[in-house]
Amino acid sequence: MKRRRSETNIRALARRAGVSPATVSRVLNHAPGVSEALRRRVLKALGRGEGRGATARPVSLRRGTGTLGLIVPDLTNPFYAESAKIIIDTCQGRGYTVILCNSENLPALHAKQVELLRRRRVDGIIFGSVLLDDEDTEALIASGYPCIQYNRRLRSGRGSYVVADNVRAGRDVTAHLLGLGHRRIAFIAGTPEASTARERLAGYQAALESAGIELDDDLVRDGRYQSRAALRVAEALLKHPRRPTAVIGSNDAMALSILQAAGEHDVKVPEELAVAGIDDIDIAAHHGIQLTTVSHHAAEMAGLAATWMLEIVQEPVHFAREPFQHVIRPTLMIRRTCGAVR
Repeated sequence: MKRRRSETNIRALARRAGVSPATVSRVLNHAPGVSEALRRRVLKALGRGEGRGATARPVSLRRGTGTLGLIVPDLTNPFYAESAKIIIDTCQGRGYTVILCNSENLPALHAKQVELLRRRRVDGIIFGSVLLDDEDTEALIASGYPCIQYNRRLRSGRGSYVVADNVRAGRDVTAHLLGLGHRRIAFIAGTPEASTARERLAGYQAALESAGIELDDDLVRDGRYQSRAALRVAEALLKHPRRPTAVIGSNDAMALSILQAAGEHDVKVPEELAVAGIDDIDIAAHHGIQLTTVSHHAAEMAGLAATWMLEIVQEPVHFAREPFQHVIRPTLMIRRTCGAVR
């Protein structure tokens, strides 16, 4: 049986790091039992350490322009700002310039940016912006054009991608709140056209079903991954005749809006309202916030996406035939905003 391309890539990374493929897999999936020294060695080989990877070649020795495109959906979302910096730093460390575009989750703008990057003859495109049914990205993949998706992926599952298990993320954070005794748990969902939003909502629904709790559609609101929209939705939930005892934001930026709404309406967190998010952006761990959330290990996700983008531009035909696909296991980060058992 032909090996999956991801297995081949993990073996190549293991050779660069001088460790076993099993160790690489454990580091990428944040499994316990890996020493800090080994973890750093693998991350360095992945492209996040100092110096170039063993397989890197100077841009001058490769065909192409030495430029890459990076499209994200919302630079005001700290997740994308933080991950974009890692991608840019990793690619620059290998001799590439990165052109950054912000699609604002608008398909028409996204299409224009793809066309712009193609006209600039970039060697490949990293997408943090794909929607479930993204015809432009589907066409690029079908043509064999070098590209990789991170955080989000296409409904079809085509192409190379590095994503988190978002269903598990939604399920784990909901199960945590259920374990604390909450039964009226609201969920502010993200952009419905994005795979992350669909999958996180599915995880929330699965956790309620497993607990024998009937889904209340009135507790599921659309925040579209926008802080202002989430603030309005959170305020409406707090004024609800049967106010929920816990609210989950489908990302941390919306969870911060929930905290803002609670503060403005004198609702104590976590005593009167538990709040949780998904993403684990840097500010979530701030001592004044301490947001319970789910980490997707964004640094490793972004570093891996950038590293394999560099591999893809060197072997576009090979990766078009056997795309690299990797799913990261998320980690629940329990902090102050959910409080103790109710």
